[in-house]
Amino acid sequence: MPASSTRLKRPGGLTDVFYLIMRRMRFPLILLIVIYTICTVGLGLIPGVDDAGNPTPAMGLFNAFYVVSYTGATIGFGEIPQPYSAAQRMWMTMTIYMTVVGWSYSLVNILALVQERAFQNALRQARFTRRIYGLREPFYIVAGAGETGALVCHGLDRLGLRFVVVERNEERLARMRLEEFRSDPPLIVADASQPSVMRDAGLVSPHCRGVLALTEDDSTNQAIAVTTRLLAPRVVVLARIRNVETETHVGVFGGDLVINPFERFARQLASSIIAPERYRLREILTGLVGEPVPDQRQPPRGHWIMCGYGRFGHAMVEELRSTGIEVTVIDEAHFDQGGVDVRGTGTDSESLIAAGVKTADGIVAGNASDTKNLAIAVTARELNPGIFIVTRQNQTANTPLFDAFLDDLSMVPSHIVAQEFLARITTPLLGQYLKRIDQYSEKECAVLSDRLTRFGRGRIPELWDVVIRRGQATAVSQRLASGHRVTLADVLTDPDKRTQRSEAAALMVRRGNKSMERPELTMELRPDDRILFAGSTQGHGNVSLVLQNANALGYVQTGQEGNGGVVWRWITGQRRQSEELHDHDAVPPQEGARALAAKQRVARAKAAKAKAAKALSGKPGGRPGRDARGAQSGSDGRVNAVGGRSGQGIPVPCGDGPTSAGNGVPAAPAQDTPGAPPKDDPARRPPGTTRAPVPSRPRPSTTDLRTDLRTDLGPDLRRDLGPDRAPVRGPGGPAVRRGRVPVAQWCSWKRS
Repeated sequence: MPASSTRLKRPGGLTDVFYLIMRRMRFPLILLIVIYTICTVGLGLIPGVDDAGNPTPAMGLFNAFYVVSYTGATIGFGEIPQPYSAAQRMWMTMTIYMTVVGWSYSLVNILALVQERAFQNALRQARFTRRIYGLREPFYIVAGAGETGALVCHGLDRLGLRFVVVERNEERLARMRLEEFRSDPPLIVADASQPSVMRDAGLVSPHCRGVLALTEDDSTNQAIAVTTRLLAPRVVVLARIRNVETETHVGVFGGDLVINPFERFARQLASSIIAPERYRLREILTGLVGEPVPDQRQPPRGHWIMCGYGRFGHAMVEELRSTGIEVTVIDEAHFDQGGVDVRGTGTDSESLIAAGVKTADGIVAGNASDTKNLAIAVTARELNPGIFIVTRQNQTANTPLFDAFLDDLSMVPSHIVAQEFLARITTPLLGQYLKRIDQYSEKECAVLSDRLTRFGRGRIPELWDVVIRRGQATAVSQRLASGHRVTLADVLTDPDKRTQRSEAAALMVRRGNKSMERPELTMELRPDDRILFAGSTQGHGNVSLVLQNANALGYVQTGQEGNGGVVWRWITGQRRQSEELHDHDAVPPQEGARALAAKQRVARAKAAKAKAAKALSGKPGGRPGRDARGAQSGSDGRVNAVGGRSGQGIPVPCGDGPTSAGNGVPAAPAQDTPGAPPKDDPARRPPGTTRAPVPSRPRPSTTDLRTDLRTDLGPDLRRDLGPDRAPVRGPGGPAVRRGRVPVAQWCSWKRS
């Protein structure tokens, strides 16, 4: 079946329960049905008698079924609806025994079904499946509840992540039920290599985020990886593989992360000898959050002894010899296969002396038995007190013994796998960064290790990665979408005191297919950037606050406090929007070009009108709207009083013609100011010139002015004019501002 169709089908564990019930209870149910049918029909057909002994009709099938029902249930309401006849009582006696036998047989079969192991497993599977598909939050599937699985479960629980455990060993699950977790995890006894089990465990659920294959069998882990890749390609697979051939096969097939703890520790030990600071940095980055930072111990170079030549021994010898270190191998089981220098177990002093333990610089006790490794370490310490001892601890329960011995370095495969898996789960970008620290120098690794140690105050700091998008960095993404710039320095600034840095550092920025390690603080962020951070718990909170809260981001950038939370910003935004709807001063962005063009057309029209008015007035540089005497017309269409010879005010109409505004009143003759030469003095005119008559200029009406205004503005701005409103224009050119005033006021300015 294709993976897509499998994801659409929700596993139904109740189907198996119903099938088992119907298969085991088929005959008991049929027997009860037959008994009730016979008893009901017979009782319904037998006639009864009344108190006088006269025969009465039969009670009918419905009343008979009612009587048989409460009789079979041992309730016994009596003889209804009337006393029975002898025949009816005989039939009821037979009914009682038949129903008792039928129910007894059915109850025995029900008890046998409940005690059946297959039914219990089916019922448990149904409850497990119903609980899994009831989860509405991300979860991980942990296949295998051994030591590594238990460590991973505790790490996920500490991080607040849900998980589901699938284990075939009931004893391990019983121990898991006794563990203290924040939430009760779903546990199921089943074989995780079966696709149906993984599907019922929530593999095809949209909330499943990853599968951790941690069983003891490499083939089972391989089957889990293959099942996950086929049924849910989007789900991350983390597998522990100890066989090199199986690891290669799973890696080629598509495993996201395959860890061989033996090779990983051998590579780390060789790295600690060559580059101890790089090894320490890697331990800090992959350690469990909150645990003490391991002490810095540099294994010495020189001669080393390897006790045990199994899979772990092969990996150790290969890595140590690749760095130029001399290694002597002690083993008894693999002596005939070659590669072993001394035949023995290493627990006796003879084999250790033969391997040169008194002059050796280091020894590795790498057998599969913890007691044997401790015996080798104790013997080697007695023969050479200054030798560097590396032990392999297979069982977590033996931790008190290894702590009492105080070895120099301990290799715990379960811890290596758990730390690596948890680091990859919490910070997917960490895997890419770990590949690049091999290029760092010892000095750079030492500086970075000291900085991370200060962040954690002697404990493993927190590592997290963030994608610049809504949900993880809402404030920054909104800021970038509005066209502003945000730098790493802004994100790493303390939101409580912007003059200080938060206790966090950006280790790497992933932008598209390009990765940038140790980015500069001046680096500008872009949408969809993935950033790997490291820092203290307080630093994590500060960085998250700046990324998510717009007020905090505005404060670290400008130093100004924000305007409240989301509700307050919504209220102010609604009020601002309401004010903008009533404010007509602002020009919409989409009309900016058209408004500018309209202003230019109005300015050109205004300049042409002013030039024509100057020509009509007959006075260069004069203002239109004045009569021959220089009296200025009022802005309200009325007359002004000007001084005459008698010193009294003479009403002068606004018009320049013989009548004032066509009312038939003669215009007053022009008078000169006393003591001043007349304005039309021939002596002041150039010779040979005569005074040209001044043409009359009729007063425009408000309707004409509005029509003229609409003609000047053009079609682009006509819609801004209401029936009684017009834009305000300055007297010398373009509009001063684009507001709205009554047309009468604009007409007053037009006349002036």
